Amino acid sequence: MYVLEDDLKLNAWQFSQRKYLDWETKLRLTKTRIREWDQNWDGQVYVSYSGGLDSTVLLHLVRETVGEEVPAVFSNTGLEFPEITQFARKASGAYEEIAPRNRQGKRIAMRDVILEEGYPLVSKETACKLRKLRNGNLSRRYRNYLLNGDERGKFGMLPKKWRFLLEAPFEISEKCCEVMKKKPFQQYAKRTGRVPYIGTTQDEGFRRERLYSKTGCNVYEGSSVKSQPLGFWTKQDVLRYVVEHDLEICPVYGDIRRNEDGTYYLTGEQRTGCMFCAFGVHLEDGPNRFQKMARQYPEQYSFCMKPVLEGGLGMAEVLEYMGIPWRWDGKEGSYDRCKTDVGTKGSRREKPAGKAA
Repeated sequence: MYVLEDDLKLNAWQFSQRKYLDWETKLRLTKTRIREWDQNWDGQVYVSYSGGLDSTVLLHLVRETVGEEVPAVFSNTGLEFPEITQFARKASGAYEEIAPRNRQGKRIAMRDVILEEGYPLVSKETACKLRKLRNGNLSRRYRNYLLNGDERGKFGMLPKKWRFLLEAPFEISEKCCEVMKKKPFQQYAKRTGRVPYIGTTQDEGFRRERLYSKTGCNVYEGSSVKSQPLGFWTKQDVLRYVVEHDLEICPVYGDIRRNEDGTYYLTGEQRTGCMFCAFGVHLEDGPNRFQKMARQYPEQYSFCMKPVLEGGLGMAEVLEYMGIPWRWDGKEGSYDRCKTDVGTKGSRREKPAGKAA
């Protein structure tokens, strides 16, 4: 059964309506999109499985709708919480594990990507703009657009608060996610001919919400062929599904409880992306992810903060430059609360030649 891509695009009111469908209708639509995707590709599909909350719900829905034979494919980047890797390997039904590798088949580590491309800072969009402005061969018009916007406004402009990073003594890039996560799945798809189910939800940022509103759940053509049947789900929907179906989730999330107003919340980690990623850390009220890492995962923390010349990631220097706290003194509840205003870094150091961290 083939559904035309144009039939799946949503205008603003349709998108808003879909987000707030009643629960049973939302479940039926999700399962319909899962079934359509499987039928269209004659079962040559797979679940992009991270072991996280959203993909755990997605995998359960796929198993209920089209069966156990659809592979749950986990990309072991080496950057996941240890508990996530252990949990992912317990996935029900067919399971495959892949990893980021270069053309020679050698395993790629995040440190390699940082040294080659730069650190993932602020957000994908901001890191991309910083990379282009620092290293790109840009036309005068495009450079001016990134710095000042254009006649349409300032939507694509690099925010002024982050311009001090143009002078940072380390490289900045959005490429880490592409190398460590996207490419392994692209290689898997090319090797097997399978197309993915992806657990993207509506609480993952404006960019993804905008993309979903343009394509709907199932994207049959173009450069990113995929099914995102949770694309109109909220975090509350995901938590509700876990509770109602009594699903096992990774212990790193803690328990799911309810507030007095009936909304659900997690007692543990709220996000379980790459442990060493700094995207969004500036938005976290202390203790932030790196300070928590110091307490809960001291071995990973030591590697993360250790200078590059000593074999580490060098994140301490990066966070210090950004004015983001990263220390924890080992006492329960005690961490560095002295956060300077992000974007007003006082000291400036000369940028070393080449792509050094």
